[in-house]
Amino acid sequence: MPANALSASQLRLTIDPTSLGFASTAELQDLPLPWIGQERAQAAAQFGLHMNQPDYHLFVLGEVGSGRTSLMRQAMQTAAALRPVPPDLCYLHNFEAPERPRALRLPAGQGRVLRRAMAELAKALQTDIPRHLSSPDFRAQARAIEQTYEAQEAKAFAVLEAFAQARQFRLQRSDEDGGHMVFTLTGASGQPLTEAEARALPPEQRARIDEAEQALRAEIIAFAQTLRPLERVRDDALNDLRKRTVRPLVQQALATVRSTVPEQPEALQTWLQQVERELLQHLHWFELAEPPKDSPGDTSTDKSSNPASTPSDDEDDGDAHDALNRLLHLCQVHVAVDHHGQTSAPVIVEDNPQHRTLFGNIEPHSDGDTPHADFTGIRAGSLLRAHGGFLLLHLHDLVSEEGLWARLRRFLRCSRLHIDESGSSGSGSAPVALQPEAVTVDVKIVLIGSVDEYYALQEADPDTARRFRAKVDFVERFAASPATRIASAIFVAHSCKRRNLPHFGAPAVALLLEQAHREADDQGRQSAQFALIEALLMEAAALCQACLLYTS
Repeated sequence: MPANALSASQLRLTIDPTSLGFASTAELQDLPLPWIGQERAQAAAQFGLHMNQPDYHLFVLGEVGSGRTSLMRQAMQTAAALRPVPPDLCYLHNFEAPERPRALRLPAGQGRVLRRAMAELAKALQTDIPRHLSSPDFRAQARAIEQTYEAQEAKAFAVLEAFAQARQFRLQRSDEDGGHMVFTLTGASGQPLTEAEARALPPEQRARIDEAEQALRAEIIAFAQTLRPLERVRDDALNDLRKRTVRPLVQQALATVRSTVPEQPEALQTWLQQVERELLQHLHWFELAEPPKDSPGDTSTDKSSNPASTPSDDEDDGDAHDALNRLLHLCQVHVAVDHHGQTSAPVIVEDNPQHRTLFGNIEPHSDGDTPHADFTGIRAGSLLRAHGGFLLLHLHDLVSEEGLWARLRRFLRCSRLHIDESGSSGSGSAPVALQPEAVTVDVKIVLIGSVDEYYALQEADPDTARRFRAKVDFVERFAASPATRIASAIFVAHSCKRRNLPHFGAPAVALLLEQAHREADDQGRQSAQFALIEALLMEAAALCQACLLYTS
């Protein structure tokens, strides 16, 4: 093959700045950033992003610096603008199975509305319930129930007392220790005998007294057993009275909550019914807690004058206050994903994928000696936050975290996400035993990797590779044309604007384009490594500013 001599000018591509059609990149900064020389990749990305079928996740092939991440983010945002805003994700305490919080999806923005409504309900009931339970009408009915019990108790005690007197014992009930029975032996005059006098009695009489004492003890036990069903009848009657008095108030408060949420899923209806049941079941906690702050001087809430406000042996005011706060806490709504104010589907770029950041975690509370967890500690990861939209990940980051890629593979098979303690930041220090309800996640994953990583994945895990059926292949270099040169100039304009650099004139852009050809080793083709171009932009701007400082 004959050799042809080339002139020096033929060994170097020279671009005429006037052929570019602009004086400064400032004129181009508001134009949309095109996919420079990546038309096939752009078409594949558009196809994959708009393909609403399972297993059409996107695998983006390209070298670092090709613009693959920024261009895909731009394409994802454009596609997301055509999708509706996804629903909020809330978690509720499960009163039937506390270790399994329930998941609830509500229209965007309704999660915080429901949360605020339940918080207002809790605040209002702490004032309204004690007020209703201290009303004159309620106290009169409660007193009537107590009097019925007291009359029955007095009648039974009178029989017991007569039994004791017939055997020369005086019977008394102590106000302390739950009404403990105390009996003393009496003489012929009815006065209590001293211990010395009792020992001085004849043996036959002492034997009869011992026998009578055993009979009295058995009768006291029988008396206590007689009182138990009477006490249960009294307590049940008081509880029924409380419920009849307060139920309309609670139902009206919950009706107000329901009115704030136009669309009520069945799960929400069931949960609100459980809330009503729990509130009515523990009304005594409202009585025993502190009285309302807005009623100073109102003695109607004095527990000593309210027969329905008697604390149990193992429950004082402090215990009731803590129990009430815990109950009202469990009646709250935890909004894990809030789309309030959003106008389109989410676009999430996860630059630090870990178990907790990707799949979520459960953060324990440490307000006591032993850390514990409940539904309010559930934190959503990127997958849950990207539901209804797009999630961008880098394959290299996923495989660097032990077990993360395997867990993502399992998610891709079923699109169901389980949050557990394996992603908790407090793992190992807190006994996290929650198993939140699994939720279905509709997300389009955009996975970025190199060509080698793509084919290695296909060979090592064919099943997972089939989940990424949309292949977006970024080329390393492309055929140059007047259109690609203008597009490259727009890239320069966007970089200057984003990095707050002085804009470049047409001669400077021409030199950058010539360098892009030099990197491709081809006068007809241009390198797609725009990261190198951007590095030159920053270095040139720094030198320019240094020269200005020197000359000034």
